[in-house]
Amino acid sequence: MKDFFGQDIRAKGSTFTLARAEIYHALNSFHAHQEMELLYVRSGEGTFSIDNLSRRISSGTMILIGANVPHMFKFETNRYYDYAMKHGKTPTPLQLLTLHFDPNRLGNDFLSLPENTLLVNLLAAAKKGIIINEQTQPHIVSYLDQLENAPNYGQLPILLQLLNEIAEKETLANAQEQPSKKETKPFKKIDETRLTMIYLYTMDNFYKEIKLKDIADIVHMVPNAFCHYFRSRTGRSYFDFLIEVRIEHACKLLREGNNSVTSICTDSGFSNLSNFNRYFKLQTGKSPLAYRQSKRK
Repeated sequence: MKDFFGQDIRAKGSTFTLARAEIYHALNSFHAHQEMELLYVRSGEGTFSIDNLSRRISSGTMILIGANVPHMFKFETNRYYDYAMKHGKTPTPLQLLTLHFDPNRLGNDFLSLPENTLLVNLLAAAKKGIIINEQTQPHIVSYLDQLENAPNYGQLPILLQLLNEIAEKETLANAQEQPSKKETKPFKKIDETRLTMIYLYTMDNFYKEIKLKDIADIVHMVPNAFCHYFRSRTGRSYFDFLIEVRIEHACKLLREGNNSVTSICTDSGFSNLSNFNRYFKLQTGKSPLAYRQSKRK
């Protein structure tokens, strides 16, 4: 990974790159690379976007991303307790542990072995991004620690054990959770640029009204063409994406603060409390108050 800024723990003489960093490579843009990427957020907050998924992430998040899959991380350098008014700004430290590995280096003959069925399934599932659950994370961190200290001849077996551990614990659960995906067009470089502009504008302005013409103008399109373009590249409407970003932010406010539901509704970009409650329950399965109570427990 030429664009990664950090302290390499393992790179020279290895088939993978393992690095610690306080800044993410290819900052604030959609990008893809031939390596699989395992990212562990030791400390920090931000938003992760891949395919038709956008999700708030914070300390303790671990994500596996497949090879050549466009994705984007937007990490926050500051936290705002009153996001709409930009009051109460405090720095948010970022500490990342990142593993990059090119699965093509294993070769088709190796991957076709019957013992590698789990690994092949993992490579396919990672194209949608796998958010690794908290129960699995300690095992993966243990393998990463072993990789850091292993001699060259012992690295590949540990790396394969790490990947198979994720495959065994995560691929079945993710396959059950993933909805059937609508067909989307393949990404080109112009798509990465356009979607970066769309996502960044949305994440910076979701708390206020965003008119369709405003967001279409960002990528120099008329509204109808923009709607068709966004759906063809992401498999969903821009409105659905905007609602998801707003609800993710509302979840953060409910977890971390004591503001009223009405205040959080407004700070998250909703002008109608009834609509906020409806969309919140559709996305989380709970009312805002029930969600806060469950997180406080």
